[in-house]
Amino acid sequence: MTEPDFQNLPTSLGVYTLTALLGRGELTDMYLARQSHVERGVVVQVLRPGHDRAAADYFLDVVRARGTATLPGMSRVLESKMAGKIWFLAHECPAGVNLEQMARKGMRLSTAQACAVIATVAQMYAAAEQQNIAMEPLTAHSIFVKGDNDVRILSPVLCGESDPAAIGGHMQALAAILEPILPQNVPGQGRVATLVQWIGQGYEGQYLEWSFIESTAAEIKQQTAPLLTRSSVENLSTTGAVVKKVRQKAEQRRLRRRTIVVAAAALVVVLMGFGGALLAPGEGEILPARTGRYLYVQAEQGPRRVMLRPVSILEYQKFLAAYENPDVTDLFRRAAINEGIPESHTGHTPAEWQQQLQAVDSGQPWHGEILTGRSPVRGVSYWDALAYANYSGGELPTAAVLAAAREHAEVDTALPEEWSATRRPADTLYTEGQLLFPPTGREWFAAEPDLAARDVSRGFRIVLPIPKKSD
Repeated sequence: MTEPDFQNLPTSLGVYTLTALLGRGELTDMYLARQSHVERGVVVQVLRPGHDRAAADYFLDVVRARGTATLPGMSRVLESKMAGKIWFLAHECPAGVNLEQMARKGMRLSTAQACAVIATVAQMYAAAEQQNIAMEPLTAHSIFVKGDNDVRILSPVLCGESDPAAIGGHMQALAAILEPILPQNVPGQGRVATLVQWIGQGYEGQYLEWSFIESTAAEIKQQTAPLLTRSSVENLSTTGAVVKKVRQKAEQRRLRRRTIVVAAAALVVVLMGFGGALLAPGEGEILPARTGRYLYVQAEQGPRRVMLRPVSILEYQKFLAAYENPDVTDLFRRAAINEGIPESHTGHTPAEWQQQLQAVDSGQPWHGEILTGRSPVRGVSYWDALAYANYSGGELPTAAVLAAAREHAEVDTALPEEWSATRRPADTLYTEGQLLFPPTGREWFAAEPDLAARDVSRGFRIVLPIPKKSD
């Protein structure tokens, strides 16, 4: 048998004719090939010549694992043989174009294609975790796309058991593959980009769950389908749902970790509490300067946590969608939201609202700024901010609390002007056991503009009670 010449293609390997190099791995090379006697396209994975016995044994273990695994979205493994001295594994060749080819040609995925890729990959990895199957990170040449819905993946199965510590690497690899070919200048591009960012970087220190990624991608695809939506910017509820669900999961993880730490440290730091969240500290007790999304403060009205950043576009959009939906917010709930608000100011749509959503979705600047879903919402009146605070179970910060929050914020861009509660005595404010605003009886007077004005340079944040142990 003539030995294959991998440097000069096409070349023969048993019944296969290798026609082009598809990609390289640590021990193997992938080739596009034709199977002569049935005239079908295949992908042949070749163990590179010159390997040692350990490499051959590992390759054969992987071959066995790939030959027996059945996962959604994965192309079939056809056979494994030795041709001469060359071990190889033949995969069914998916139809369409692989993502490496798309990137090399300067092509971009459509929103539907990007969502289909994300959903298919997530479904495959979720099934692998459920079946306790070890997986390797994907490569751009291993993912094939045909049309808007058909996505197939060359098997990334490894021998061994699923490793939870590898999840982050798998997600980072997927995000790195998609970033150069994300949709541009099409409806839904902002939502897809946000989801990919969270896949690669996680959200508040935690990676998303594959099942959540799959369902979110499917929702984005559905909402941006031309036959199902009137406008790409009229509905951001998918990204709002991402924020809500991710925050819920992140908060659940934080609460679990917090409970464990408190139990372990109870004998040592019982007088300190834990982050002000489990005990109601009195004067002189220590509150953490910042924990996650909040600055914890000891105010006159009791322990409070103030948002470290203003309310975002997506957070406000979630509120507005619920407020305007009579199936979600009935007359009694609307009355509670509008408590203390003049009846003539109970509509809460910000100034240039559609323009802000359009900027998030399109990536085009708004008033010279590139917006994302996490950018502060602007163009809200004092009454809008108060309605959001009532809706969320919080309150607007006093000037003292607002000043502390802004001082501790770490942001990449300048903060907008912000509404605060006006003409209220300053809080007696403690941070890390230090009194930040000591003058007794001193009042902080904010300028008192037109409370109904919707200035596009002004946003807001809210203050929330510290949850009790039973919350």
